[in-house]
Amino acid sequence: MENFAEDVARLCIEKYNFLKKTSKPNAHEWTVLSGIVLKNADSSMSVVALATGTKCLGDSELSKDSREEKGSRLSDSHAEVLSRRAFIRYLYDQIDLTLSDSGSAIFSRNDKNKIELNSNISFHFFSSQTPCGDCSIFPKLETNGLSPCKISINKDANGHVIIESYKDVHRTGAKCVKGEGAQDPHLSGADYHIVGPLRTKPGRGDPTSSLSCSDKIAKWLILGLQGSLLSLLISPIKLESITIGGDSPFSLDAMERGLYKRFNNKLVRINIFQAKTVFMHKKGQQRSYPCPISIIWCAVRNSALEIAVAGRKQGITKKRKGNNLLITRRMLLQNFLQIFDKYQNYYSEIRHPKKITYYDWKQWSIIYQNEWKQLKRELFHNWPCKPMHLQNFAL
Repeated sequence: MENFAEDVARLCIEKYNFLKKTSKPNAHEWTVLSGIVLKNADSSMSVVALATGTKCLGDSELSKDSREEKGSRLSDSHAEVLSRRAFIRYLYDQIDLTLSDSGSAIFSRNDKNKIELNSNISFHFFSSQTPCGDCSIFPKLETNGLSPCKISINKDANGHVIIESYKDVHRTGAKCVKGEGAQDPHLSGADYHIVGPLRTKPGRGDPTSSLSCSDKIAKWLILGLQGSLLSLLISPIKLESITIGGDSPFSLDAMERGLYKRFNNKLVRINIFQAKTVFMHKKGQQRSYPCPISIIWCAVRNSALEIAVAGRKQGITKKRKGNNLLITRRMLLQNFLQIFDKYQNYYSEIRHPKKITYYDWKQWSIIYQNEWKQLKRELFHNWPCKPMHLQNFAL
């Protein structure tokens, strides 16, 4: 599978390199690149969603948004989250092609006229570094043997036992969720972090409600990438593999722990790889400042590329309303309603869909919501709810 991981990494990085140079990191900035790759029945592969990003807005910043802005700003602009949002937009475009009989690359209608994923189609996730949160906490190996060390006993990809000594761990900025019991002790060296708890991302020092990418990906592995709204139209879309970029701190044990082992192995296991191919704009000695700009791309017919800053479309301020990013909650709800209008013969009991709030549409996705509630009861006990002011809007 080594060649497969290299192909996934290469395709995402090549797509990134092909995009215009403006808005990419300068010589002193770094960013994270994430993407989703489609593998077809004939084993050909292509990138369908791609994003860069390192930032997350604090709750106090989002609470300043006006009533008209509700749903129009991105709270979480980490690359992994943006690439998944770009992928959702790609799914809407493919569903529209299917309903218009224009030839979707991934969907078709079955004998009951329902939309379903074509056979032998699979999706594969790439990130240039390990996801923030639990997946990023693992030992830094020691080579000099002069300092007091802890011992870590792990297994490699072939099941061979590896005994490692370490005196420090790689760290994450994500903070343990309140209610998780133990919190990070923040002691020196190897005792800085604990592992296992759900974590929220920092927001320029301001608390956020955005869960770490490790936690969010663990959720996607069970419920699918499509989210609650699309679950009203299609079956769950699952990932089959995750590839991490080369020359980046990586631990297979930490990835497996962060994505399913810390939840008593009840979650869906997934193939995890590290490629040798290196993302040129990764964090490094010369690149010490996170880039504030996000690039968002997906394989759609219109407006495939977007640039975001501080959760808004680049160049758009609070005074210049409208012209929203196409992957925000508000614009994805608009996509959903446009598709719903073509597909509503299956939901004929719903009247005036545009008057229904984003939050209520999500709750109406009963199967998805029941699975999510069960998941929180059994495993994600302290997963915080999104603030209502981010969800209580209609078009």
